[in-house]
This record gives sequence, C-alpha cells and structure tokens, in this order.
Amino acid sequence: MARETSTSELFERFNVVAKEIKDEYNAHLWLIEVFGKRHSYVAGCKEDSFLPPEVIYINKRFAVVSSDWDRIPLEKKEEVFSLVRDFCN
Repeated sequence: MARETSTSELFERFNVVAKEIKDEYNAHLWLIEVFGKRHSYVAGCKEDSFLPPEVIYINKRFAVVSSDWDRIPLEKKEEVFSLVRDFCN
C-alpha cells in the first residue's frame, strides 16, 4: 500500500513541475509508464503534435516525453529526471 501512495505522490509532483514548465517555457512534458512495447500516459501536460515526441527513458518502468526539449533549460530537465529517479530508488 505504501508503494501505491508513493506512485500517486510522484504523479502529483510531476503534474506540478510539468505545469510550471508549460507556464514558464511553453513546453509540454509528460510522464509515461512503460509496459514492454506499450507506453501509458500517467502524468504531466500532454500535447498533440505533428512532430513525434522524444522519449527519454529514466529506467525500465518510466520515461519522460516531450516534443519541446529545446525550450527547457538543462537545470529544469535535471529537476524532472531527479524527481523520477528519486522515486525509483
């Protein structure tokens, strides 16, 4: 049960960070859960785009996706990756 609570906390915190990034940099960012070849959206500010989004795998279970990586400063990207990595450790 504690693990499930942690997962929902991760999603909530990711939503907050993704909204901040969207508001400040006009960049959409979302978290996906990986199930083999299937990817499932779980949090963030998802965007429909003509360009394919770039997927950055954090581990076997989670990846962060955006088609706007060039708009997001390196320190913000690291903040997002650290959030997900910290949850996984």
